[in-house]
Amino acid sequence: MDSIKSKINSGAKWTSIATLVITLLQIGQFVILGNVMSAREFGMIGMLTTIIIFAQIFVELGLGAAVIQKHHATNRQLSTLFWINILLGILICIVMQAASPIIADYFQTNELEGKIRLLSIVFLIAPIGQQSQYLMQRDLSFQLLGKIETIATILSFGLLIGLIVFTKQDPINAYVISQICLYSLKGVLFFICYLPKWKPSFVLDMKDCKEFFSFGIYQLLSRLVNRLGSNVDMILIGRFIGMEALGIYSLVYQIVTIPVLKLNPIITRVAFPVFSKDKNNNQALETGYLYMTKLLALVSFPLLLGLYSVADIVIPLFFGEQWGEAIPILQIMIIVGILRVLMNPNGSIILAKGKANISFYWDSGVLVCYSLALLAAVQSEQLEMVAWTYVAVSILNFIGGRILLTRMIGLQLKRYIKVLLLPFILAGVSSVIAFVLKNQMISLHNNLVWTLIWSVLISGISYFLLFLVTKKLELRGEYQ
Repeated sequence: MDSIKSKINSGAKWTSIATLVITLLQIGQFVILGNVMSAREFGMIGMLTTIIIFAQIFVELGLGAAVIQKHHATNRQLSTLFWINILLGILICIVMQAASPIIADYFQTNELEGKIRLLSIVFLIAPIGQQSQYLMQRDLSFQLLGKIETIATILSFGLLIGLIVFTKQDPINAYVISQICLYSLKGVLFFICYLPKWKPSFVLDMKDCKEFFSFGIYQLLSRLVNRLGSNVDMILIGRFIGMEALGIYSLVYQIVTIPVLKLNPIITRVAFPVFSKDKNNNQALETGYLYMTKLLALVSFPLLLGLYSVADIVIPLFFGEQWGEAIPILQIMIIVGILRVLMNPNGSIILAKGKANISFYWDSGVLVCYSLALLAAVQSEQLEMVAWTYVAVSILNFIGGRILLTRMIGLQLKRYIKVLLLPFILAGVSSVIAFVLKNQMISLHNNLVWTLIWSVLISGISYFLLFLVTKKLELRGEYQ
């Protein structure tokens, strides 16, 4: 267990440094786009992001997890997988070019067609580094991974700012071009930096990679249905309620999922290869899973609950008064964010156990539930109804996930609740402090900037001090 903890901590240290920089830059990008775009344009950004996510899944074909989980891969096998990724990238580019008018017609937004065709270029370049990225992750080379991702993000962010500010480029085109830069640069740098350890040979032996395909196909299908489940709300809102409503929902979704999509991988990205090395020791996996859950809760809970307390300041201050409709949606979706934080580590355990098929079956069931519930919700044409429906289905998914892990690794509910109790109490107390302080300061003056600064600062210090006190009491209890 100490080995798992030390490996998670070591990998998390380097991943967290890179993630902090990347997250701050992406928040900055997010704020800039929110201020220069209308809700309709922001909805188009949300849809383009969804498209690139699905396309990436098909390019990877689920083989990344197979490479990490199976440590005995030969150079011949890795080279075959490399060329498969390249060929799939070319195929996806062609498909996106051909399907762009169909997608644009589905969302009744003709402007999407040209944006999708431009975005498809990324898949001609990015796949070159996918295999190298998986191998770095398998080797726990998180310092190098972090440096590459940080450099690529900084350069793409600079390009976005330059296109918007200096060339007066259309914000949507600027975003698409910056994404092409981001993914292409990462792919090239991954490939170049791993060349001293491995370079692909000119070989394509499909038969020799059967074990990777059998694992990868379930991972592909699982990720596909998982992403479809995560984005079906976007797809349905864009189609049935409209692109402006999608813009409001997309803004909220991005704010809520920043802790999930950016902070969670600090731990989960490290956890999968680490857990894979102890996949036959259920006791070690349970202890490691609880430790990982505690770390995620300690970081994510205060951010999300604190965000709930100051949502009515954050939205107008950073994005403008025109986004006022997003405030109640944001406060509802905080619940979804918390549940996603807690559900996120499940995949690391399931894949480490080599049960990609279970992940696929589970995600398929969730997809059906999400789709039917959200399809009914969008008929109301009310975003609040969609948000509450998302919350209800997420709760059911969360409960089912705990039952699954109990059967798979013997996860004890009592230990799980105990791990979450302290972070929840500490985050709850600090968020109440932020809420009370915010209301008091607004009643005295209407300066949103200083109200937000002091509310966040004092509640953050309170959380940190409370954590130190409880940690000291916990250590004292262990020595007695």
